Amino acid sequence: CTLYSQAEANHWFFGQNAGVNFNNGNIVSLFSSLNTIEGCSSYSDSSGNLLFYSDGIQVWNRNHILMPNGTDLKGNPSSTQSAIIVPNPSNSTKYFIFTVGNNINGIGGSGLNCYVIDMTLDGGLGDVSGGPINLSDGRDEQWTEKVTSVKTADCDSYWVISLVADTYYAYKVDANGLDTTNPVRSKVDYYSKDVRGYLKLSPDGKKLASATYNTSGTGLGEGKLHLYSFNASTGIVSNDAEVLISNTALNGEPYG
Repeated sequence: CTLYSQAEANHWFFGQNAGVNFNNGNIVSLFSSLNTIEGCSSYSDSSGNLLFYSDGIQVWNRNHILMPNGTDLKGNPSSTQSAIIVPNPSNSTKYFIFTVGNNINGIGGSGLNCYVIDMTLDGGLGDVSGGPINLSDGRDEQWTEKVTSVKTADCDSYWVISLVADTYYAYKVDANGLDTTNPVRSKVDYYSKDVRGYLKLSPDGKKLASATYNTSGTGLGEGKLHLYSFNASTGIVSNDAEVLISNTALNGEPYG
C-alpha cells in the first residue's frame, strides 16, 4: 500500500523575506518577497508546487512577482492573522483569500473581506480576479484581527471563522462557492475588547482556541485564552469556554 500525503502546506513564507520548503523531507530555507511583522499565508498544489502567498495586502505568484490586481487588499501588516487562503472545492484553479484588517481600539478596522484568485490567468501564474467582498455584517470597526479555517465534517467543504466582539461568524465554502449571505453566528459570554490574538481550529474541527491579547496600556491587562467546542457539521461555536489562561501577571498575555 502506497500513501501520498497532501502537500498544500509544504511552502511557508513569513517574516522578513523568509521562507521554508518541506518537499524533500528536509527543511530548505527560501527567499520570499514578503516582508511582514505579523499575518501571512501561502499555498501550494497537492504535489507541493508553490502557487502563491500573501500578507493580506499583496499577493505574490510562484515567481515571487506581484500578481495583477494583487495589491491594496484589506489586510494589514499589523493584523495578527491578516489573511488565510482557502481552495474552491468545485474548481481546482480558483482560491479565496480572506483578509482581516488592523483595528486599534475600534478605530480603522476594515473588517473581514474576501478575494478570488484565478490560476488560469496571467499565463498560469494567477490573478486576483474578484473582490473585495465585505463579510463584516456592517461591523467593520469592531472586527478582530482573527481568521481561521477548517474542513467541514463531511470533508468536501470548508468553514471560515472569524470573531467580532462576542460573536463568531462561520462562512461556508462549498461546491457552490462562498455563501456570503448565510453566516452561522455564535454568541459567547466573553466580549473581546482587544482585537489582537490568534484564532485556531484543531485539525479534526472539534475545538476552537481563541487568544485575546488585551494590554491595559501601562502593564498587563485582562487577556484570556479560551478553548471552545466547535461543530464542523453546523459551524456552531458552543458557549462552553474553558479558560486556559486568565492570570496575565502569572502567565503573560496570550497572543499566538
